[in-house]
Amino acid sequence: MIAKLLPSSRQSACAIAFFALSTFGISLQPALAATLTVSGDSNIFGAGHAAPPAPGGGGAGTLPPEFNFGFTAGSGLVLIFSSVTGSVTLDSGSGNHVNDPDGVGSASGINANSFEGVSGIIASNAGFLAGVFLGPSEPSDPAPLRLDFTIIGTSFTSLSPQLNQVFFIGDALTGHGSGSMQQFDVPSGATRLVLGLVDAPNFSGDPGGYSDNVGSFSATFAIVPEPTTYALLFVGAGLLGLIGRRVRPHHE
Repeated sequence: MIAKLLPSSRQSACAIAFFALSTFGISLQPALAATLTVSGDSNIFGAGHAAPPAPGGGGAGTLPPEFNFGFTAGSGLVLIFSSVTGSVTLDSGSGNHVNDPDGVGSASGINANSFEGVSGIIASNAGFLAGVFLGPSEPSDPAPLRLDFTIIGTSFTSLSPQLNQVFFIGDALTGHGSGSMQQFDVPSGATRLVLGLVDAPNFSGDPGGYSDNVGSFSATFAIVPEPTTYALLFVGAGLLGLIGRRVRPHHE
């Protein structure tokens, strides 16, 4: 007699879960984690370019730090931060306003134009930690629409930026120095995350004004499957249990 064997429960759970994930267009990737140091003159508009731009004058600063995923993101991934610390000054030698990662303490809000395929941004504070997701290609015009955080606010629980669209990170908490951890949906096609600061002369107009920026932020983050992905894994495990109760080996 030959017994028809069922696969192990772990193998079946994985098979069912991955079938569910592929059905919903979700691709699993290993969690990625890193810490980046972001200097006060890290020009977010230099993301993906060979040199930082300063069409508004006042100094171009330096290229912002970049984290390469090592793969092209599908759907179902989120960016989360476990720690954002440090302080910067955007007007060293003049106003000397020191601000934290949320931009609290800065001299003004910011209303920066888009440039060379990277979107501008509007926010109530300046000097905050900002980010932008890039694909494998250098950004080029037209840039995505600017996000306006005077309307969106900074207490969101989740945010879904597009490729090349600069977004507010701050301390990555729903409150100022407190609250829940925020999550940022990684757009499909992303291969890189860039962290930096948004600046412009007099905090308005074309990018620039980085020559008097000092200080730095340290950001520790991870890119992980979003909670719904884990939920599908549990659904897969649940389906396995149901199948296990209904199907029994039989003999010939």
